[in-house]
Amino acid sequence: MLISISMFTLVMSSDGTAVSRLERFESWPWPFSVLILIGVAYFFGLYDVLTLGVASPAIASQMGVSATTVATVGTVISLVGYLFGAVGFAHIADRYGRKTGLAVTLVSYSLGSLFTGLSTTLAEVYAWRFITGVGIGADLAIAASYLSEMSPARVRGRFQSLGTFFGFVGAGIGPLIGLFVIPVADYGWRVYFIIGALGGLVVLFLRRRVPESPRWLISKNRTREAEEIIELAERSYEKRKGSLPPITAITGQTGTEEKQVPLLSLLTKKHLPRLILMLVVFLLYYLYAYPFLALTTSFLAGSGYAYIQSLTVVGLGGLGFALGAFLSFLFSDHTERKYLIALLFFVQAVSMVGIGLKGSLAEEVTSYFVAAFSNTFLATMLYVYSAENFPTRARSNGVALTDGLGHLAPIFSVPFTAALFVSHGLFGAYEALAVEAALGGAFVLLGIRSTRRVLEEISE
Repeated sequence: MLISISMFTLVMSSDGTAVSRLERFESWPWPFSVLILIGVAYFFGLYDVLTLGVASPAIASQMGVSATTVATVGTVISLVGYLFGAVGFAHIADRYGRKTGLAVTLVSYSLGSLFTGLSTTLAEVYAWRFITGVGIGADLAIAASYLSEMSPARVRGRFQSLGTFFGFVGAGIGPLIGLFVIPVADYGWRVYFIIGALGGLVVLFLRRRVPESPRWLISKNRTREAEEIIELAERSYEKRKGSLPPITAITGQTGTEEKQVPLLSLLTKKHLPRLILMLVVFLLYYLYAYPFLALTTSFLAGSGYAYIQSLTVVGLGGLGFALGAFLSFLFSDHTERKYLIALLFFVQAVSMVGIGLKGSLAEEVTSYFVAAFSNTFLATMLYVYSAENFPTRARSNGVALTDGLGHLAPIFSVPFTAALFVSHGLFGAYEALAVEAALGGAFVLLGIRSTRRVLEEISE
């Protein structure tokens, strides 16, 4: 039975609303293969961030340019592609379904990686890095929306965090694969990119059995299909737990699509301020995060540390990246999300100051470790929180716009921070990064409260 209320509908089933059935679960109700196959979006995202940097010396030696040029220009072009993909393909996910959007993005990523490996000129490498960036930018935004919609409110942060954990596995595996593949032959760097492409195609094949988001189906008035998918979750949960929890009615409403362009749903009195705030927060995050991730090794080496010492700082301190992702899984639902995010921004600021103080090797490793675990913890929480701010009918667009446009910041902040290092040294550069991180923490406190709240109650 469907009861229309203005632009909203309450979707009823024999056991209560379809959304209430989805929200009654006390843990992840779907097969864990769904979590893995969607979380792998983050795997390819972080795997791809590092591929060009790892392969650039080999590419440069064959194409007659410096490795720095290949890495810098290629990264900027990928970021531009990321922006285009996040905005363009996310519309497909809101209009035609999360599964369709995820499929299109993986095709773009796989083709871009494949033809990067087959490129014969530097221009071709850059062109295909753009196509790869298009796929990655959209896949991350759509995956964040999908995991948010599939998770019950009480464990939404926890299991969306677990999905992103796979991305940080990719960050660790990517350079290791390059270490074994690239030096083997002159074409080793080509094989490195082709491996990523083949992995993407395998995941594309496996994702065909992932269910569509019931919340998205409800927003399209496809209630019967949504109920059939929720029944799959109920059977999976009952098989693992023995019985189903009771249904509790929710007060929120599920918005059905009224506007032909989902993006227009973000320009309302309720959602436009959220869109602007999350964009500011993402801009401030990427403003300092990319310089921290990309430049620390070279900054330390240029500040009097031996090259092996700078590698030690990043290598040992970088173990914190995996810890941060795991901590987000453990603690994301135990406190109000925006307060946790603000705290992590401030921890980032303190750790930036610690790196800039140029202490002993042990002190630098410690500061970098704190920066690393708080960075991945923070990034994971930002993806969770961003998806919670927007309505189902435009959730992918909302995440894509804020995260995608946020990637404009490092295009300018990376060269600016490098110039600041030259003029003011290590402390001057990292003092600026600390200020940017602290501002991110201050702004996010203006956001909504979302932890353990049903999406329909806070975002429709």
